[in-house]
Amino acid sequence: MTIRMGEWWEPILQEASPASGERILEVSAEGRKACATLARAYPAVHFFSVRPAGSNKTELETLSNLELLGGNRYCIDCRAASFDKVICSLVLHPLSEDKKLALLKEMRRVLRHGGTLYVADFDQPLRPMEKHVLRGTSYLFGPETARRHIDGTWLGLIKQAGFVGVRRVTTSSEIGGRVAIVRARRA
Repeated sequence: MTIRMGEWWEPILQEASPASGERILEVSAEGRKACATLARAYPAVHFFSVRPAGSNKTELETLSNLELLGGNRYCIDCRAASFDKVICSLVLHPLSEDKKLALLKEMRRVLRHGGTLYVADFDQPLRPMEKHVLRGTSYLFGPETARRHIDGTWLGLIKQAGFVGVRRVTTSSEIGGRVAIVRARRA
């Protein structure tokens, strides 16, 4: 079960506040669809997303402020320090701990010094009904994938990847889960 652009979407955009001339990498469970939505909403901002292997040119590539990059989440085909901001939404929770860390390190590599990472992902449930998504994640991808989200320690991986100033900005209860908006900076 994936919560697509739910209640958490507006707060992460408000927090990231895309500004004219910025270069923003968007990494999400939604893939290019979310990035295209952003590109249409913020025409003065240049957005980037990773083109899935084997995909063909699409109508999304007609957006002048959207560029699809080669590679994958763990090795993005661009030089280091290429982006002002990275927006990462709902991709960490189903990954094993080593893949979470690899993705976070890659996002740090491509983020410029002083740049900001914005993450929206499932967080420690505060009510019984908020456990459903993470239980499903645990069942589908293994208990290790959801453990750090269930106990709220997944933010430690962001620090371990080399980010500073890691903090929860807000959390919201969604259908079946609690989503946290987290901000961190590359020193």
